[in-house]
This record gives sequence, structure tokens and C-alpha cells, in this order.
Amino acid sequence: MHEDTLKEFRPKGIDYIDKMMVKRFQAVPVDKDDEKIVHVMDDPFIPPYETICGVYCIYRRSVLDVLRGHIASFESYEFKTAFTADKLIKEQHVEDVLDFATFVVIASADKEVMSHYFIGGDCEKLNSILNVCSGYPEGTNEKNFSHTIQRFKKDITTVKNMGYLENIVLEKA
Repeated sequence: MHEDTLKEFRPKGIDYIDKMMVKRFQAVPVDKDDEKIVHVMDDPFIPPYETICGVYCIYRRSVLDVLRGHIASFESYEFKTAFTADKLIKEQHVEDVLDFATFVVIASADKEVMSHYFIGGDCEKLNSILNVCSGYPEGTNEKNFSHTIQRFKKDITTVKNMGYLENIVLEKA
């Protein structure tokens, strides 16, 4: 992929990220001050508290299977079958899924576009999705720039192979 094409990837807005988390990933929004997730919020890699715009709990097994690479894409028959069998929860029952759920913290320096994120759990494909949503890497020092661009290209390929790149480009949750 040509570098000029890569530069077209702009950071996504907080509103889009919220819609993606809730609609596509079926995540339950959790108040960042909720005492049920205090252990998650104590992680030293969490973005600065004042920049946090959203905390989400992804608990649906089918969605986690896609984000962990056990199911290829959201469009697959395997995903659709598993999705209909998932049990649903509400925010007040988040503590019931803490053992296997993935927590995502979205942050923004300007409260408009995503600038940082934290994933509490093993979801490499979710990391690729959020990295692509972060936009073309800028401000990276020259020593690491080549590695950063290679990682960005790999993430784009991962998201494309999941059948989700068009959703990000067109901002369809």
C-alpha cells in the first residue's frame, strides 16, 4: 500500500468509536468511576483519567471469538450462528462477566477524535481495528517510523481480511 494512500486514514471521532463499540461489538458502556471495574482502571497503561471518553465491556462470546481470531469475520456463518446463541447482560451485571470479558478504554486529548486506547484482555484483532481507527501514525520518531508504518500496514491487512475495513473507512458501525 502506497504511503499517500495510508495518509488518507484519519483518526476516527469519539462518536464513531462509541457507535462501533456498542453496535458492532455489542459492548456494554461502563461508567469510568464504577467501582466494579476499579481494578481495570488501576492498570498503569490506562490513558490519563481526564482524557477518558468511554469504557466498554465486550462480553459476547461470538464477538470475542472474532476479535481473538477464533472466527474469521463478522460476516461468516460461524459468527452469525454463535451470535444468536450468545447470552445478553446489562450494565448492572458487568461483574458476572469480569473473568472473561475484554475491557476497552477510549481516550481523546481533544474530546473529538480518539488519541489513545487501552485493551484489557487478549484481542489482537481489536487492537488492529483500533490502531486503524487511530489513523496514519504521525509524530513518530524516525528511528521507529519504519516499524510503525509496517505495523500499521499489517493492521490494515488484518482488518481488511476480517471484512471490516470498509466499515471503518466509510464510518459504518
